[in-house]
Amino acid sequence: MSTDKTLQDVRSWFDSPLGSYVLASEGAIIDQVLPNCFGYDLLQLSVQNKPLFSVSPILHKFAMGTRADDKNPLIGQATKLPFSNDSMDVVLLHHILDFYESPQQILREAGRISLPSGHVVIVGFNPISLWGAYQPIGKLRDTAPWFGRFIRPARIMDWLTLLDFKIDRAQYTSYGLPLEGYTGEIPDYSQGLSRNANWPFGAIYVIVASKQVGSMTPIKPRWQRERAFGRLRLVRPVVGRGVAQRNSTPDKPD
Repeated sequence: MSTDKTLQDVRSWFDSPLGSYVLASEGAIIDQVLPNCFGYDLLQLSVQNKPLFSVSPILHKFAMGTRADDKNPLIGQATKLPFSNDSMDVVLLHHILDFYESPQQILREAGRISLPSGHVVIVGFNPISLWGAYQPIGKLRDTAPWFGRFIRPARIMDWLTLLDFKIDRAQYTSYGLPLEGYTGEIPDYSQGLSRNANWPFGAIYVIVASKQVGSMTPIKPRWQRERAFGRLRLVRPVVGRGVAQRNSTPDKPD
C-alpha cells in the first residue's frame, strides 16, 4: 500500500481542495496540542511534505522523508527509524498508519524512540464516520485516500496502552460529507479544544499519548556543542536497515 505510486496519489490528494480542507482542520487541532508538548527534539512522519509543527515550542523539530526523492535532510523507513532509544520528546505521526504497511511496527518504533514522559501525536482517518462509509463504494476504493487502511481510533489507543502509553486526549473533527462544499467549516479552536463538539464519529482523529515507562525524566546536558539536529543522536546505518542520510554526518559518540 505504501508504494511510490500510491504515496504520490495521496500527496496529490492533499494538494486538492478537499485535501487542503483536511490539512487545515487537522492543523487547527495540532496547533492547540503541540504548545503543551515540551522538550528538545520533535520528529514528524507524514504522508505529505508540509511541516505541521510550526507552533511547537521545541527548538529542534524536523520531518523525516520516506522516499529517495523527498526533500528532507534525513531519509529512512517508518518501520526502522534511524534513532536511538529514548531520544525523542515528540513524535508526530500524520496519516502514516493509514497508508503504510505494518502500522503496529511503526507504533512500536515510535514508542521505542520516545523519551519517558514524551508524547506521540497520531493523526488519521476514522472508519466510523461518513468518510469511512464512503471507503468501500465502487471505484472510490482504488483512489486516494480511500484505498488506505483506516484504523479505528479505539484500536490505536489499545495498541498505545500495550506500549505503556497513557492516552491524554482523543479529538475528532469533520462531520460533513467527503465532498467539496459539503464538508462544513474549518473548526475554530482558538478558545480551546473543549469549546467544540468532540463526537467519536468525526472523519479525522488526533490522539495524544504520553509514554509512562520509567519514573524519572532524563535531563539532557546543556554543555554539548550545537549539532545539525540539536542533541539528537542517530543510529549508525547498518546493512539492511534501509536508511540514507543526506547532507549530514552521524554524530560521534560522546
